[in-house]
Amino acid sequence: MPVPVLDVLGDLRARRETLLGEMQTLSAAAMTAEQRTRFAELDGEITELDGEVELRERQAEREQRAAAARAASGQTGAGAPGSERRSGSGWSVGEEPNVYGRGSGHSYFLDMARVEAKQGMGDGGPRAAEQRLARHAQELAVDMPRRAERRAAAASAAFDRIHTTGSPAERRAQERAMAMMDKSGVSPFERENRALSRTDGAGGYEVPPLWLIDDLIPYLRAGRTFADLLHGMPLPAGTDSINIPRITVGTATGPQVADGAPVGGRDMSDNFVNARVQTIAGQQDVGLQLLDQSPIAFDELILSDLSSDYNSQLSGQCFVGSGTAGQILGVWPGGVISNSNGIYVPNSNNTASQSWVNGGGATPSVSNSIFQAGGQMLSLVARTRLRPPTHHVWHPWVWYYLLTQVDQSGRPLVVPGTPNNTGWNQAAVDTDGPVVSGPVGWYQGLPVILDPQVPVSFPASGGTNPQITTLSSGQFAISPGSGAFTPLLVGLWDDCFLWEGEMRTRALTEVLSGTLQVRYQMYNYVATIPNRYQAYANVQTGSGPTTVAQAGSAVSYATLTQYSSTPANSVLNMMNAGF
Repeated sequence: MPVPVLDVLGDLRARRETLLGEMQTLSAAAMTAEQRTRFAELDGEITELDGEVELRERQAEREQRAAAARAASGQTGAGAPGSERRSGSGWSVGEEPNVYGRGSGHSYFLDMARVEAKQGMGDGGPRAAEQRLARHAQELAVDMPRRAERRAAAASAAFDRIHTTGSPAERRAQERAMAMMDKSGVSPFERENRALSRTDGAGGYEVPPLWLIDDLIPYLRAGRTFADLLHGMPLPAGTDSINIPRITVGTATGPQVADGAPVGGRDMSDNFVNARVQTIAGQQDVGLQLLDQSPIAFDELILSDLSSDYNSQLSGQCFVGSGTAGQILGVWPGGVISNSNGIYVPNSNNTASQSWVNGGGATPSVSNSIFQAGGQMLSLVARTRLRPPTHHVWHPWVWYYLLTQVDQSGRPLVVPGTPNNTGWNQAAVDTDGPVVSGPVGWYQGLPVILDPQVPVSFPASGGTNPQITTLSSGQFAISPGSGAFTPLLVGLWDDCFLWEGEMRTRALTEVLSGTLQVRYQMYNYVATIPNRYQAYANVQTGSGPTTVAQAGSAVSYATLTQYSSTPANSVLNMMNAGF
């Protein structure tokens, strides 16, 4: 029996994602000769897979057109070419178009409301809607296991990449810790009981059409640029808490001072970092009159809008989520930038006439400039994490401000080009022209990612911090603070873990039956661990010395601010600067 082309496509795409993940891991650090050879091998395999995927996609498109033609002519029964037989009164899935496929003319949300309300005459009424939902369930019974297999393969590949982000000593120590926990009967993915309201299937659990989930349409929202930088993995089923073992004291070796003398050693100690599984949810109420009178597809209006805000909410919580009150833990918990959360490089120079490469004052000097402090961030991550950071994350304000800066000879600091094709003495390279979010250029040897959700209103001291409130704030999830400062952020983002489950939807009528309305809900479960690697002792620098990270704080990312007692002189205060 031939293998369906969509199954082959799914396997090819899953294989390609696995290879890309391995390739990204290799390119995240300086490569050895062996790693360069493997990188070239991966590049060749991915090129071959791209060609195979293109061929299979054309084949799938031809088969879908043929299936649509058979459906239009009524040849969808037992004798239809390429179809499967139906058994009894149930549905079986062949090559017919999905009942809620793109352009099908049927609305998944409207059908849910028709069945719940038991009224509505459009599109065959409640009875036809119930049949379509049953057909949709049968389609998912075929599609979801395939997706689950691909997610399992992706999860396995992602877990394998965990061991490639550390040094050989770290990997060996982690393996020992896993063995110790397994021997004591403690799972790193600890399973806990879940409340009834969070059990799959309670209260009308439904899965929307997969194309609506896979093809999310952002609508005037910041999106999930930062969330996609993190190490994404499928959320394990049946758990409200995820624990990852962490080595706090490693084993040790040393010289044997003489033949027969004692061999030195040190006992290993470990604990774990924890991520609580949290819920991100939204809802929309719709009048029942629209069920009968409106010809539009509410799937595209409601789910795409809710999912766009979900993306913004998820990325916003990855920035300033407090880890409490239903929020995941962000890199700046509760909007607090301090050395207790991560590496923190303050630059409080308040001298007048500052520029990006000049700390200010009558005599040009790089001391206390953004350029110097940015290099300090890279150094601190490298010497505490023992791997270099991979990406800068900036607000567009900062990048476009930098584009206008010049050196003491009037030469621009940023020029068009590539990292290997720069002009004379440039601080940065603009590789992609104007960008709102995503990769835009290179600075101090690292790619710069723009994200308009980076808060721009941190207070210098006191005041209100940027934070996640009950609802998203306009185009962004983060509610602004009372200050005027925006930070620079750099990190080794593959260290920071993000788990996401499958999107879920519900249609409820009872709660709004008195006003002839239906409530549509969308929700998902997520969890983060941004602090997997932590400082074992206080990290200090400068004369004094100054503590830039406290024991227990994350060492995979660093933040630079230029809080100043004279705000008008602060380079990172973009308020009223015309940008």
